Amino acid sequence: QVWVETYPTRRYGKSVVGLQDAWRILHQTLYNCTDGKNDKNRDVIVAFPDVEPFVIQTPGLYARTSKNYSTLALENYVVKDASNDAYEQPHIWYDTVAVIHALELFLEYGDEVSDSSTFRYDLVDLTRQALAKYANQIFLKIIQGYKSNNINQVTTLCDRFLNLVNDLDMLLASHEGFLLGPWLESAKGLARDHEQEIQYEWNARTQITMWFDNTNTKASLLRDYANKYWSGLLRDYYRPRAAIYFKHLISSLKKNEPFALEEWRREWISLTNNWQSDRKVFATTATGDALNISRTLYIKYLRNTDALGLDGMDSFGKPASL
Repeated sequence: QVWVETYPTRRYGKSVVGLQDAWRILHQTLYNCTDGKNDKNRDVIVAFPDVEPFVIQTPGLYARTSKNYSTLALENYVVKDASNDAYEQPHIWYDTVAVIHALELFLEYGDEVSDSSTFRYDLVDLTRQALAKYANQIFLKIIQGYKSNNINQVTTLCDRFLNLVNDLDMLLASHEGFLLGPWLESAKGLARDHEQEIQYEWNARTQITMWFDNTNTKASLLRDYANKYWSGLLRDYYRPRAAIYFKHLISSLKKNEPFALEEWRREWISLTNNWQSDRKVFATTATGDALNISRTLYIKYLRNTDALGLDGMDSFGKPASL
């Protein structure tokens, strides 16, 4: 407790009471995982589920099967690979409302230490964490809408999810600690010739996406295990991947047909392989004002999380206890 009390001053170079209060909250929430579970970083954005949507459990709705899927004839609908493609919900071990309050304190008192790179890093990281959990809830609302055959809800929330990924990429771009570019450039920098540079960059891209033991329609088991919230990776890989899945969700509703799981996999794996072989150069320096961007995204997404009914869903409905 003593260490936490003095940590913000050491880290930011100045004593700010509001930031000390924020770190007390973080100490009791984000940094207090005692449930013994591993594999925390499985948020939907960076570890997108490779399952048919009816496999995904949604709060407040039972997981339907063909027997009560009213828009499809019984003989035309089969839950595919339900036993082999188990989907584990992203792990949540803390009160998200309390953590959003900690973010509010960062935003309120941030001007006093905005020249501190370590403060800006923590601000970007905390905003990213809050928005990532919010994105998980949007995704579940999308799946709820799909199960309820509500194409308007699905379409609206898919757009919101994809816009959020774009906004997150912009946030991450505001600090050097959250850029894809340095990872790729450091890999290329080890090469002794042009051929080796291509190979090393491919290795670096493959490690953070999907290892190369996939088929055209079966993804490698070694996928997303080294996922990263890095600007460039969200915009050019994670967002297009989610867009493919959402395209097939909406098509399923419009055509009154089962979700095209194999086609989703084919397009996702093709996207992945093409991205791995691409030579696009990504930024190695930050752009934008982290504090202003974070404030904008807080107002847009987090100040009123019940705007889409998310307060009725698990983690965003918990009362703050701190």
